[in-house]
Amino acid sequence: MKILAAIITLLMSINTVYTQNLSDYQWNNRVLILSDATEEETLSNIAFKKVTHQMEACDERDVIVLFLRNNELTTPDGQKMSYKISLPTEFNGYLLIGKDGGIKMKEDYPLDLEKVFDRIDGMPMRRAEIRNKDY
Repeated sequence: MKILAAIITLLMSINTVYTQNLSDYQWNNRVLILSDATEEETLSNIAFKKVTHQMEACDERDVIVLFLRNNELTTPDGQKMSYKISLPTEFNGYLLIGKDGGIKMKEDYPLDLEKVFDRIDGMPMRRAEIRNKDY
């Protein structure tokens, strides 16, 4: 029940409409992919719960969350997405894809959102966003 509530909260707070292709997010969003090669998918669910508690910070950085399970990329509500980039298989961890479409981070669980936010905030595009926002 708690996971369902978290999913509903996340879906309501994300201001981006999900698309069918990962490349549709390029130049608009940073993508946090939660990858889980376990049958129970508990690792990605725990990570997703952490994200739901930091939605304001994610929204501020234009971060959306996707799941990679059994080589399928999906939105939190289960919508399948196509992708052309090479994503790791049998990986239990998270990937950060920048607005330019490049993989910026690949880390094992547990998810460290502060580390993710620090990486994003150090990116030239993000620094420009912050400068432009201050005007």
